[in-house]
Amino acid sequence: MKMKKVALAITLASMGASAQAQTGTLEEVIVTATKRAESLQDVPVMVAAFSAQAIQEAGIQDAADVAILTPSLNIVTNTNPFSARMTIRGIGTSQTDIALEPSVGLFVDGVYLGRSGLGMSELTDIERIEVLMGPQGTLYGKNTNAGAISVITKKPNLEETEGYVEATVGDYDMGRITGSVAGPISDTVAYRLAGNASQRDGYYDNAGGDNLSDADDWNLQGKLLWEPTDTLSMLFSASHVDQDTSCCGADSTQADIVNDALADRGLPTDKNDPYDYDIAVDLDSQFDLESDLVYLIVDYDMDWASIKSITSWNDYDYTVTTDVDRSQLDIFRLFNDKYSGDSVSQELRLTSNSGGDIDYQLGLFYMDQTSKRGDGSPFVQIGEDFLEIASQQPDLPLPAPADFLAAAGDYLVADNKLNTETYAIFGQATWHIQDVWHLTGGLRFTDEQKDASLFTKTFSTAPSAEAIGRSLLDSVGTPIDADLNRSSDNVDWLIRLSRDFGDNSMAFASASTASKSGGFNTVSGSVDDREFDDEGTSSYELGIKSSWLEDTLRVNASAFYTVVDDYQFQQQLPTGAGTFVSNDAQVEVSGLDLQFESAPRPFLRLSGGLLYMDKYEITDGPNKGDDLAYTAKYSGNLAATVMFPLADGGVYWRTDYSYMGDHDNGQTEDDRTVVNSRLGWRNDNWDLAVWGKNLTDDEYAYLTAATFVFSGMDAFFLAPPRTYGVTARYMF
Repeated sequence: MKMKKVALAITLASMGASAQAQTGTLEEVIVTATKRAESLQDVPVMVAAFSAQAIQEAGIQDAADVAILTPSLNIVTNTNPFSARMTIRGIGTSQTDIALEPSVGLFVDGVYLGRSGLGMSELTDIERIEVLMGPQGTLYGKNTNAGAISVITKKPNLEETEGYVEATVGDYDMGRITGSVAGPISDTVAYRLAGNASQRDGYYDNAGGDNLSDADDWNLQGKLLWEPTDTLSMLFSASHVDQDTSCCGADSTQADIVNDALADRGLPTDKNDPYDYDIAVDLDSQFDLESDLVYLIVDYDMDWASIKSITSWNDYDYTVTTDVDRSQLDIFRLFNDKYSGDSVSQELRLTSNSGGDIDYQLGLFYMDQTSKRGDGSPFVQIGEDFLEIASQQPDLPLPAPADFLAAAGDYLVADNKLNTETYAIFGQATWHIQDVWHLTGGLRFTDEQKDASLFTKTFSTAPSAEAIGRSLLDSVGTPIDADLNRSSDNVDWLIRLSRDFGDNSMAFASASTASKSGGFNTVSGSVDDREFDDEGTSSYELGIKSSWLEDTLRVNASAFYTVVDDYQFQQQLPTGAGTFVSNDAQVEVSGLDLQFESAPRPFLRLSGGLLYMDKYEITDGPNKGDDLAYTAKYSGNLAATVMFPLADGGVYWRTDYSYMGDHDNGQTEDDRTVVNSRLGWRNDNWDLAVWGKNLTDDEYAYLTAATFVFSGMDAFFLAPPRTYGVTARYMF
């Protein structure tokens, strides 16, 4: 069956579509992966780059879509987007606990975003997306142990007024409208205004209330560019994101005792098919986010070098509500779980102008970041049906009977605040030796101070609360009232040697390190057990970049080996409610990363990638010998685009195929096969298209949570089913 799916996808891909100029050669791709504007083929780093046209044709709406088309990148989410786990080549960490920093750095126009969830909203008015593979500790610095995702948005236009309006309708009552307009205000001042509004009904059919995983989101971004001279440029940007969604639904299987209790109440029982998108919960999942980002970028060219200043401010708050037991019984709930945060950052960079024997960059970085969870109000509560169900569960991981440790109405409050202050100085230089050899060295020193104010308290009427001052909820969130602090400093380095072979090929070898600071577990453990250590990464890579057949074929590949010491590891508590963070000793990954792009005919473009993971193992610590979750031995993608002229425009058809082999997704194993396609016609003013995603309707769980032992429930967070729609864009 799998081979039939692969054959079908390859057949579709060979017929796919896109409307690029029929030049017969591949266009040059300019990236800023090394914080310089360079050709992708000249950068000795593995980078997956998506242009504005590719983003539109592939139907990329958010970071999850980028992951589907990038074999090395994987993104999974459970109760809300801010718990997203982003991994590159198997390395990455979710952020269910606010104490955890990401391992994949997320940057928008050079601005570092400290929470992965800030990048999970819809992408609007994007010029380019770059995914950098492997540690980026020298130039990108903070929390780029696994790699980085760099999003570059479109700039104001000083030359002429231009823009577009795009409308989309689809199944699940989906509607989306996007627009952008840019143009000059004067000879030296220009503006850009872009926005997006979308809504969609949920695809989990909920017999107990509203369908889950719906969306009602909007965002708005405004930019102002001032270029008073040829050497000075100032770009000011302000954006707002608003998300209102019943994210993130999950299918489930329920124990017999739960189904029996449902039947006794005259409620529908669970069919225990975790892939049918049919659910019944009495408390709707809800995720509400408001986020603001403001930044100022100043560029000054001094002929021999340029100075760039990036100043940013970010503020967000969101709430999460989840029916933890995922049934119509009132067993356990998480409601109005409140989070917020803000950050201020400043980066200064001095970059030499290219052309000499030595190119260099020197920089300073500062960031002050605050993350909060809770405000002292109840957010975890034991329901009226808890004791009826929990008392029938065998082998509960409890020191006493459930009815001694818990009572209906027991609740948990928290008021946690974490502050991180980061200072860094960095530099990188490349010595061009005889025009064909290039030796690069980089160094970064980082100092971080972390302060934690932790408060968690349980309120219980259970017999144990009166007898011993403890209750069941103490195992979900350990009571604490403490102020903690830690400081750390790290030195990260890079050394890389590359050699050009003619004008079309190069080879490179590199060794580098990266680091991620430790912190304080906000959920579980005694005061003395809350701290977890810094994480350090060492990586070695050997790669090639090559162009063939008169620049109609590009092949880039690298072999890599990475060791992560004191790997920061987060997992659910044995109860399935709550998490803990620890250092899981050591992780090793190795493999082969391959990318290709081809124009075998003037009307046809092919591209694809393959990630082969030879090793992805925990090599030391309590879980020694286990493979990393959410990592497959083989992952790959294939895209094909063809086009032909029609009337005063051209027809295009693009098909994308993505595959991820069997992998541990939490509690089970699954593979993934996704086929997306888009067929359209466009000219200079119009782009009309029909499209479909997950056309084979492949049913897979990107995450399965630990069994909720109080009811025997297993949750399956499913990828979206097959969707389709029509999009019309008018460009002016």
